[in-house]
Order: sequence, then structure tokens, then C-alpha cells
Amino acid sequence: MASTRRLPSESLQDIAERSNGGAHRGVRYASFRLPVDRPPRARRRNLMEARGGLKPYLIRALAGSGALQAAGMAATFLVGLQLARGLGPGGYGQYGIAMAMLTLAAVPSEFGLPQLVTREVAAASARDQRERLFGVIAWADRVVLTLAIPLSVLIAVGAWLVLDSRTVAIAVVVGAFAIPLVAFAKIRGAALQGLHFVVLGQTPITLLRPLLMSLMLAVLFLLMPDADASEAMALNVATAAVAVVFAHAWLRGRLPRPRPTRVEQDKSGWLRSALPMATTAGMRTFQPQIGILLLGLLASSHEVGIFRVALSTAVMVAVPIGLINTVIGPQLARLHAEGDWRRLQQLCSRSAQLMTAAVLMLALPFLLYGARLLSLVFGEDFAPANTALMILCLAQLASAMFGPNALLLVMAGNERRVTRAIAAALIVNAAVLLLLVPSLGQVGAAWAAGVGLLTWNSIAWWDAYRIVGVNTFFLSAGMKRIEPTS
Repeated sequence: MASTRRLPSESLQDIAERSNGGAHRGVRYASFRLPVDRPPRARRRNLMEARGGLKPYLIRALAGSGALQAAGMAATFLVGLQLARGLGPGGYGQYGIAMAMLTLAAVPSEFGLPQLVTREVAAASARDQRERLFGVIAWADRVVLTLAIPLSVLIAVGAWLVLDSRTVAIAVVVGAFAIPLVAFAKIRGAALQGLHFVVLGQTPITLLRPLLMSLMLAVLFLLMPDADASEAMALNVATAAVAVVFAHAWLRGRLPRPRPTRVEQDKSGWLRSALPMATTAGMRTFQPQIGILLLGLLASSHEVGIFRVALSTAVMVAVPIGLINTVIGPQLARLHAEGDWRRLQQLCSRSAQLMTAAVLMLALPFLLYGARLLSLVFGEDFAPANTALMILCLAQLASAMFGPNALLLVMAGNERRVTRAIAAALIVNAAVLLLLVPSLGQVGAAWAAGVGLLTWNSIAWWDAYRIVGVNTFFLSAGMKRIEPTS
């Protein structure tokens, strides 16, 4: 059966917009002007993208996001360096244990909403559905408010009553204030990305927060050389407050005008989509943090500090994966909705190849000279992190080769498949941790994290190929497409 494409009809408002805006491009149209609203900024960006094509848009977005991620990566790495040198392995381990607890507690408060908001805002913006666009942001705010405050109180009280280390307990109590702040900042950043302000949407969390944290840590360790983990955590809360203020201001100035008098909310549908996303985000977050928590229970805070240096450095190596996923996410959703399988396959293949090349470039120095670099940058006390770092770098390289498999499943509406893959990986991760951590310590934790990462990438890649019909592997260019099963 021949396939047909439905072309969008041209309304009177479209004609009026072209007529009223043509003079700015040196083209003379009819002199009549219809009383129409100015199109929302996001819609104008979509029209420009349609004129310029997908490739120029991706190049611009990648260039801007690349510069932002590079600056954010440098600031984040500097924060880790300052904390490691300022607190030492033991103090850095205490900070790491507190951050692991807070990170896990923050997952339910975010409830998988950032990805959902990006997807829904992008779709509503493309269809000019202002009521739905404003509705999903307002709904996400209410969900965060309902979940974050009780969770913050619960984790603070629990840490104070259960933890033996007063320093770690105080750090958790202080850091609990950041949980709702970070959630609100991420919602606003996700909305900005859905409106195609990809770089600006990432700025509050990716760049502004670590940059401010680095500046404040420099002052803290200058004035208080004996500062501990709880005092460093207080600065973390302050940076979260600044991030949410900037994110809110930037989003408010870029939402379409006028604001609709009523909003459209698909609460049950969004809840069904958000739940598997939240479960997936929770399990993905839990994978690296479970190693830190088990090391804290079975080993020492010194061992945790060493592992956290290896983990944070490996995260820096994996930055290109997150960067490319952030840029292509809205495009994957759009191409899938349009049924443009050729361009969807092309985008996934090129993205996987770019991920692999970029991760390999960042990982190579650590694979060849890891011990020397760790000693030079973090100090001799952190040189034992080299073996764990090599394992984690190789795992991130393998992850890059599998391409944007999980993201494609989410953008195609198959969130539950991603949840299943992460659940299987989490079980494998926990089993390997219990098996290896008692004897190998932080090296065993690195093996567990690497095996878990490979497990969920393998399952998600196969599901994306079988269900969506797109092969996300980096060598998939030119391969025959299979018919999706659903």
C-alpha cells in the first residue's frame, strides 16, 4: 500500500503572519494586516528550523550545548577537585555518602517529570496548543510540591535518628533543603528545552550551579581551612536556590503570550507516563549510588572518597552522551510522530558514532596515564582510584557505542521497556556488588557499575530495534530496517 503524507493546511493566521513579517526579509506582500497574535517564540523557532532543515538546527544546538557542557564539565570537575583536596579522602567520603542519600531521596520528588515536560512541551509547542503547554508545567509544579517537601523532612529526620556519624547526619539535614529547589529548577529547564531553548534550559543546573559552587568553595576553604562536609553541603543548597531563580526568570520570559485563560491537563495520561519514567530515573540514579552506600557500610569513608573520585571522573568522560541525548531528544519525538523512519535511523546512527568518538577521545588519557593524572590533579592519596577509573571508562565507551537506545524508547512512548531494562541492570549490579565489594572494595564497586551499565544498554538497544524498528548501535548505518512489532 502506498504511504501518504498529510500536509498541514495553511490558515488565515499563517498567511497573516507571513504577510506581516515579510517586509523584514525584503519581500513585499499584500498591504493588508489581520489582527492576529504574535506567534510564540518557540513556534517561530520551529518555523526557522523548518526553513533551515534538521542538520543546521542540530549543528547549532550541538555547538551551543557543547560549549555549555564543556564549561559545566570544567566547573563540575573543579568542584570535585576542591572538595577532594579541601576535605581529604575521609571528609570527601562523608560528603559522598550524604550526597548519595540525598540524590536517592530526590528521585521520587522529581517523579520522572523533566523528560515528560520536555516531551509534552515540545509536542504542544509544535501544535500551538498553549493550554496544554501551560497545563503540563503547572501540573508538574504541583506534583513536585506535593512530593518534595514531605520527602525532604523524612530524609532529614531519618538521617538524624539513624546515622552514627554526626557530620554525615548534619550534611543530610542541611542538604535536604535542596531537594525541592533542584526539582523546580529541572522542571523549568526541561520546559525551556521543550521550547527549543536547548542551551538556555541546561544552563542553570549544568553551568550556573557548579560555577557558583566552585567560587563559594574557594572562599570557604580560604576562610575555614578545617571546614567539613556539612559546611560544604550548605553551599550546595545556596547554589540550588540561585539556579531555580534564574531558571524561573528565563522560562517566564520565553513562554508564549498571551497566557491562556484556562489550561488543558491530561493528568491521568501524564501520570501513567511519568510513573515508569520516575521508576527508570530512580533505578538509573540508584545504580551508581548503591556502590557508594555499600562501600560506606562494608568498608570506610576513605574507600568511598577514592571511589567517588573515579566515579566523578568517569561521569566527566560520559558527558558527550548526555549532551547529544539532550540535543536530539525533541527531534527523536518529532521524527517518530511524523513517521520519518529514514531520518530517525540516520539521526540515531550519527548520534551513536559521535558519542563513541567523543567518549573515546576523553577516556584515552585516563586509560593510558590514569594513575599519573589522578596523583597530579587530586593528590597522591587518590592514585588507588586508577583501576576503578579504567573499568568505568571502558563501560562508558561501550555505553556510547549502543547509542540513544533508552531515549528513543522514551520518546516513542515505550517508557516501560526502559524501566524493565534498568530493573534487570539494577539486579545484576546489586548481585555483583554483594559478591565483589567485600573482597575488592572500590574496584569491586566499579566492576558492578560497569556490568550493570552494559546490561541495561544491551536490553534497551534490542528493545528499540525490535519495537521501534531503529538500530541505535554505532555501526548501524546502512543496515536493513526491521518492521517494528508494535
